[in-house]
Amino acid sequence: MNEINYLLSVMLVMTLATYVTRLAPFLLFSKGHNNLWLSYIAKSTPPMVMTILVVYMLKDVEYLTIEIVYTIVSLIVICVLHLYKRNALLSIVGGTAVYMIFVQNLA
Repeated sequence: MNEINYLLSVMLVMTLATYVTRLAPFLLFSKGHNNLWLSYIAKSTPPMVMTILVVYMLKDVEYLTIEIVYTIVSLIVICVLHLYKRNALLSIVGGTAVYMIFVQNLA
């Protein structure tokens, strides 16, 4: 197989794979009834994302410096915002903003 045929076949496979993955949710979930599995995924995704972000944030913290204070205050802001509004995006953005203000202005 020469180079141009190889490239065209790769582009065809990529096009089909993209089309199938974009079309699959509409075919699988278009019946109109409530899917319990999909409801579970929709309900549990925000806490999973928040947990991953907290673990990622805490992995590189130097616990013997003032950075731990910034981190703890940011975690408290995240928890308070999430308990108050139950909005994952607001919690993430609010905690990130508080942490960045600390790091940029006080460090």
